[in-house]
Amino acid sequence: MTGHFALTSAVSVTAALIGVVLAAYGTARAARPQTPSQGFAWMALTGVAYVLLALGAAVTDPRGEGLQAAVLQGGAVLLAAALGGLSLGRPEREASGAGTPLAGVALFFAWLSLLGLPPTAGFHARILIYRSLLQAGWSGTLTIALALGVAGLIPAFSAASLGSPGSLRGGRAVLAVFLLIALLVVGIYPGFGLAAAGFLAGSR
Repeated sequence: MTGHFALTSAVSVTAALIGVVLAAYGTARAARPQTPSQGFAWMALTGVAYVLLALGAAVTDPRGEGLQAAVLQGGAVLLAAALGGLSLGRPEREASGAGTPLAGVALFFAWLSLLGLPPTAGFHARILIYRSLLQAGWSGTLTIALALGVAGLIPAFSAASLGSPGSLRGGRAVLAVFLLIALLVVGIYPGFGLAAAGFLAGSR
């Protein structure tokens, strides 16, 4: 029993430590991008770091919402990353200024989700992560996570100043609209995303 507790503690602390370091490193790198794609990619990596924080909290407190938070955050990051990948287009065209309005809107909401801001799926995922950290008794880690969340605003402004979004037309535009709707539906009606995350996480 003691060995199991020690192993559980080691796994949870390791996951939390990797998550904090990865989030801090990703945010710092995203603040100094050479192209908007680089900044966005580093912030997407930071989003994955929050998944690790939630998983660490889930190991510490299996009865909490950590696993559900990890699933919801993972889904939000995937949606945002796919939407951003479509909207940014090729790096050599990022500074051309020849973007379409749809790409600009899609990229804007993708950034909002990565930053954990409403009305996107990332907002509810981030709230759930913060709650899971509290449930695990990780107030110090919660403080760091909140600080990194605020620091993430710097890369967003830095990337926005480097250039404009790409061009979305045809099938890419249809896919982008679908992803954007999914990102906003989960953000506006969090019950859908929370129920799906709870089902996938096996919570009741």
